Amino acid sequence: MANGARKQKLPLQKDIDWRLALRERPFLGFFVLLARGTMLLAIVGTFVIATALLLHAIWEIAEAVVQLARWETDTKQLTLVAIESVDAFLIVTVLHVVAIGLYQLYIQDRIPVPDWLVVENIDDLKVTLSGVVILALAVYFLGRAIVGDGSQNLLLLGAGIGAVIVALTFFVYVQHKHKDGH
Repeated sequence: MANGARKQKLPLQKDIDWRLALRERPFLGFFVLLARGTMLLAIVGTFVIATALLLHAIWEIAEAVVQLARWETDTKQLTLVAIESVDAFLIVTVLHVVAIGLYQLYIQDRIPVPDWLVVENIDDLKVTLSGVVILALAVYFLGRAIVGDGSQNLLLLGAGIGAVIVALTFFVYVQHKHKDGH
């Protein structure tokens, strides 16, 4: 088969003409559209659970403020609510990063987002997610350290969280070295 007679390959990610893809490769085109549609369900589901968690954290803050106004709470309990709320906000951030990243990968890659949230491939999403998870784990440990009731072994918890943070930091380092081509 001569080079001129060879069919043009379909682009994998940028500017796909879906009508052409369905016409030339009906099964592949249908599969890609089905995958994109099911990922849209995952994106919406992730956003919905993130919104529910955000509303719950805001509700907890409102209850704590009302208890504080009535002098029904102490500083330790208020500190715990504050730290748990920040932890929930960070988890919401993780969920939003996942939803936006999946949207960029599967639905539309040209959406207005900050540079740190631009996702061109799954590795970009993993690196961004790793950074936010590191911060969320650090805040979780801080909450346990400040208001710990002594029933948990803080050293073991810290060692476990530290091991995960070291592993994620190493992963991010390796990804940056790989991306830079070193």
